[in-house]
Amino acid sequence: MSDHQTQARAASPTAAERKRARDEAAAWYAKMHGRVTHREVTTFFAWRADSLNDAAYSQIEALTQGVREVAGDPRIQAIGQDLQARRRRRGDAPARLKARPGPWITGLGLAAAAVLAGVLLTTQPFGQTYRTAVGERRVVALADGSTIDLNTDSQVRVRLSRERRAISLDKGQALFAVAHDKARPFIVTAGDTAVRAVGTRFEVYRTGAAVRVILAEGQVSVTQAHVPAPTMMRAGTRLDVAGKTPTRPVAIDVAAATGWTDGRLTFQDAPLEEAVAEVNRYSRKKVVLGPGVPADERVNGIFNAGDTTAFVKGVAASLDLKTTARDDGAIELTGPDHAGAAS
Repeated sequence: MSDHQTQARAASPTAAERKRARDEAAAWYAKMHGRVTHREVTTFFAWRADSLNDAAYSQIEALTQGVREVAGDPRIQAIGQDLQARRRRRGDAPARLKARPGPWITGLGLAAAAVLAGVLLTTQPFGQTYRTAVGERRVVALADGSTIDLNTDSQVRVRLSRERRAISLDKGQALFAVAHDKARPFIVTAGDTAVRAVGTRFEVYRTGAAVRVILAEGQVSVTQAHVPAPTMMRAGTRLDVAGKTPTRPVAIDVAAATGWTDGRLTFQDAPLEEAVAEVNRYSRKKVVLGPGVPADERVNGIFNAGDTTAFVKGVAASLDLKTTARDDGAIELTGPDHAGAAS
């Protein structure tokens, strides 16, 4: 399927297409959490390149992440036990009382998971601040049914009212899956940039004054302080906002760009300097470019977020670089002719 076809369908998918995407996403989630072959991984990434499939898969991840985070909470366990006790009193068949995990909800019965989801969506306070530490990722379920996938070293402030849903991204990166509500627009501000949506899925990444917006599904309008008219974005595009110069959205690989939600970093012809900066976001063990290293050399590969050692080994092997463990705990990459002690 072409990028144009994917974008066109993502704007208004049918109920049958959404159901098909959810069913396939559940099957892929179960498969990807077991043993998979290289061919299956390749097929999975090709399937997820479709924005509708990508959205369905991420929704499953968001739910299961929320389930895992609170599954050990005694209050949640009590809810599940009370639900089963009430069913026993009603005389439900024993077979229906068994907690039978689905392919993407492990360790909780489907009924308990439904109760849990209801608790998550109704107990979030307004005016709440959510943050993550270096290397941490967190999924937040809001009271309106929207979710926020917060990446490493990030912070958002949330205020929900009858008129609007206002989110402030103070720093870092977040992916928003917005519940449809025409009466209350969903507005994310990051510095001088504001992203407005009704029901859609998009990412905002803020580094200082620079802001990047990636639209995975639906449409959003982006307002910039120094641009007279809002910029409309379509699914499968990215908009980079920096300074006073207006920019236009460009087509991208959404699955690769939002791979951090799966705990993976995908580099496609990325300059080494940029790849190192991205890897350093996920770990306190930093990578440093030393003498003789071509900072603009292109890097390609998929790495687990936070696995600095694997990244360093891969880059060193492919670019013929040396590695040195520094006293401050960082790993320095140097050119092949560097005279320092290296490993």
